Amino acid sequence: MSARTTCVIQARAGSTRLPGKVLAPIGGRPMLELLLHRVASLAVDSLVVATTVYDRDDAVAEIAERCGVPVVRGPEHDVLARFVQALDAHPASTVVRLTADCPLTDPRIVEAVIARHHERGAAYTSNVLPRTFPKGLDVEVVHADALRAANDEATDTREREHVTPFVYRRPERFELANLRSGRRLGNERWTVDTADDLEWVRRAFDAVDRVDATWLQILAAVGPHAVSEPGALTLRPAESADAGRVLGWRNDAESVRQSGSGRAVDSIDHARWYARVVDDPAHRIWIGEVEGVAVGMVRVDVVTGVGTVSIVVAPEARGRGHASALLGALSEEIQADCQVGALVAHVRPENRASRRAFSAAGYEMAGTADDGLVRLVRCANPPIEKAPIEAPGWRKP
Repeated sequence: MSARTTCVIQARAGSTRLPGKVLAPIGGRPMLELLLHRVASLAVDSLVVATTVYDRDDAVAEIAERCGVPVVRGPEHDVLARFVQALDAHPASTVVRLTADCPLTDPRIVEAVIARHHERGAAYTSNVLPRTFPKGLDVEVVHADALRAANDEATDTREREHVTPFVYRRPERFELANLRSGRRLGNERWTVDTADDLEWVRRAFDAVDRVDATWLQILAAVGPHAVSEPGALTLRPAESADAGRVLGWRNDAESVRQSGSGRAVDSIDHARWYARVVDDPAHRIWIGEVEGVAVGMVRVDVVTGVGTVSIVVAPEARGRGHASALLGALSEEIQADCQVGALVAHVRPENRASRRAFSAAGYEMAGTADDGLVRLVRCANPPIEKAPIEAPGWRKP
């Protein structure tokens, strides 16, 4: 396969929450048309719109054809099959996934994610694991072989509807990479799922009134608009600068006593580990903050769609319910993507506070390990078929 890139934009008029949204006018033209004009300068070999075979999507096909963009048509909910159709019609070694409900997509971000993908030699690269760009600037890049493997093997509904979860749920099989924005903007909404979203995007576009406005120009015109409830715990992706803070929390005497190993972590080993995992989509780390003050961290290590959860509350913040808040915020974060179908945790049986926090967050006891740790399990999203919830060495209760 030659080193070619095909960019596929999925679009359909049959959205359940906001029917016909990709046809809704923004700046005097349909949303899909606006997006196609914005990405017209994208440095790819093929740009394709993938829509459904239903009559209601004839208008989608007509917009694409009017813009000179080829169209493939296939199943409505098996979007993965549509992408493979596009790949068959426009062969490439690299496939880019965009969605038509993200009309403010910036082609330079797309190109940056493609560059990161090739730089890392990854099978899958995005700018959402962790998310630091506004939701609505999402880009996914996947190797054609990984996409075809997903199409051949995926049976889970989410894996077929959302195209790429089969790949990024399996970091033990596929190399994953991510691109950060350099800002903390993951809570901003620039996508269109609701009528309120549509009105906000219209105002944002009117504020710049330029089809080719960059995402930074849009941000400068409208500013951040996400707000947090006063006193609520929020999560942000961990950063390189958090390494010392995370080590200090982990090596606090109480944290060491309740850890699985019962030992402090060597600072040199920690620095090496942290540098390796802080931007690895297989090891997702968030810092919990209350009104800008860090109060703890939560980590999820992913294998075949199952995430193993670890939490630490800052010593000075203990006794205030932050463990439960961290787990609640994690549940919301995980539901925003499809990487994890189930969450598991390993807790010392005498650590009643942690067991109460996990229980309050919906985790149920699933056995005891040979080393005595209690195993707790919670479904995060509909679990993938044959996900390894059970593991060798565990006894059912």
